[in-house]
Amino acid sequence: MSERPNILCIVTDQHRGDCIGADPHAPTDADGRSLIHTPNIDSFVRKGAMFTRAYTPAPSCIPARRSLLTGQTPYTNGAPGWVTTPWEFEHTLPQDLRDAGYQTKLTGKIHSLPIRNHVGFESMDQHEALHAHPDDDYARWLEQETDGQCDELSHGLGRNSWDSRPWHLEEYHHPTNWTTRRAIEFLDQRDDTRPFFLNLSYVRPHTPFDPPQVYGDMYVDRDSPEPYMGDWIDDEHGEKIPDYPGISAWVADLPPTVVHRARAAYYGLITHIDHQIKRVFEKLRLIGERENTFVVFLSDHGEMLGDHHMWRKTYAYEGSARVPLLLRFPDSMGLPQEQLIDRPVGLEDVMPTLLSVAGVDVPDAVEGRNLLDLVRDPDRGDWREWYHGEHAAGSYDPENGTQYLIDGRFKYVWNPVTDSELLFDLAHDPGEERDLSNEAEHASDLERARIAMIDRLAGRPEGFVEDGELVPTDAGPDDLGDPDDCSSNG
Repeated sequence: MSERPNILCIVTDQHRGDCIGADPHAPTDADGRSLIHTPNIDSFVRKGAMFTRAYTPAPSCIPARRSLLTGQTPYTNGAPGWVTTPWEFEHTLPQDLRDAGYQTKLTGKIHSLPIRNHVGFESMDQHEALHAHPDDDYARWLEQETDGQCDELSHGLGRNSWDSRPWHLEEYHHPTNWTTRRAIEFLDQRDDTRPFFLNLSYVRPHTPFDPPQVYGDMYVDRDSPEPYMGDWIDDEHGEKIPDYPGISAWVADLPPTVVHRARAAYYGLITHIDHQIKRVFEKLRLIGERENTFVVFLSDHGEMLGDHHMWRKTYAYEGSARVPLLLRFPDSMGLPQEQLIDRPVGLEDVMPTLLSVAGVDVPDAVEGRNLLDLVRDPDRGDWREWYHGEHAAGSYDPENGTQYLIDGRFKYVWNPVTDSELLFDLAHDPGEERDLSNEAEHASDLERARIAMIDRLAGRPEGFVEDGELVPTDAGPDDLGDPDDCSSNG
């Protein structure tokens, strides 16, 4: 056993912050209990902390993961929205840990570009959900397992579809099981003279909504809350709601039964992941490393899941922008446990946190902050006042640009293409159903947030600020693409 703790970083894809059983805003059943069954993830809180105001700095896969692995904001690392430029960074989390003597391993999704760019991982068992990509380890394995008769999407669902159905093959073949199995194999075969950094990165609950039958059945016959619907919907996208939405529509007013099935399948995918995580922890116990492993659980961004008639991500709203973020500590670190911390944090805070756990100096280029500072003192006065996130408009919707700020209670949303503003009181309105931006009693809250946004965006080349005021701009740089493109799978 190494003197330094191992690090297990569990990443899910497109996982809403309220879709963890322990989350204060998780959907509830008729008894007021959490509808989401995640007992293994929930147990992290007992020996750690849960951040209930954790956000993605850019709510789509590639920019979010760039921030996660560099500790930088999207603007600094060149991805204020969906971009497909190569990943070339002086420092990354796995690289700095590798250089410090850690054995670094990825199983699952990373979304680095070009594919097979290791960005510091010594080895990778990779599943990028890229349809029939020749370098995707999972796709090659599944092709061999089924004699070329089936692939991941043979069930007919689209990669970004709101439609749902059970998984079409044996549960053993599901990518969630494959990713787990590869992680367990690594733990069996690792170099036990070094501490390890294992990035266990699941492609689900990202669409397709295709859990094994038993997991969908856990939710499909249960009542669940209806999607949140804001009083601002008509003003923001009323005319964008199509009469005959495609199965990959970003905005769609779908029948309640369709929405319910999609939500049941989504919840099922999450519980499936939770059960697979149990297998990894059992392996850690068997090899004597469970109590010497620091764990972080998070997602790259959320999923709107029908809230406000919206689906998938790239939005500033809670379903898309808020993510789960939990830590589990070895007892030897002597950190306070069983905490729910409501200060605003984000994915760029993960790299400096994990480097500090490993005793590695944090590079000057890192902009995130050490989450353990909040664990030690949740009320510390020198934490950030506002957390900032953004996503530039892309070809899928040239008007879907967004900038957002969260101070823990209020969220301010500004669209730099349409110049619209929204203000939400998250403490009293977690579903963002009431826009306060035109209410006189909140005029000072709106102005405080607007000034903070001006301060954050001043000097940016997009021209967001002129003469000390926010001004509308064009959609964004020419290379902002479409996260709907299956060749890159946002």
